[in-house]
Amino acid sequence: MNKFVGHIVTSVLCIIIPLVGLVYGFWDIHQPKTGPVGDGKPNYPTIPQLIPIISCFLLGVGNLPFAIMRYKQNIKNQKDKKN
Repeated sequence: MNKFVGHIVTSVLCIIIPLVGLVYGFWDIHQPKTGPVGDGKPNYPTIPQLIPIISCFLLGVGNLPFAIMRYKQNIKNQKDKKN
């Protein structure tokens, strides 16, 4: 049962971590950076910077239903083996 729970946990982490990263990134973009660290203009993320974040999120969203389905099948199989 541990690998099924691990699959669910990993899928949820693949959904949450990119969202937290995006929220932090957009918060950081809108902080004024003047003086030696910048000229005050926000540096928006580029497509190559967003590809890993978006792909990790999509993998988590795609795998979560399968992880839940496999977990339910495992519980059903364990109940059938006990009876």
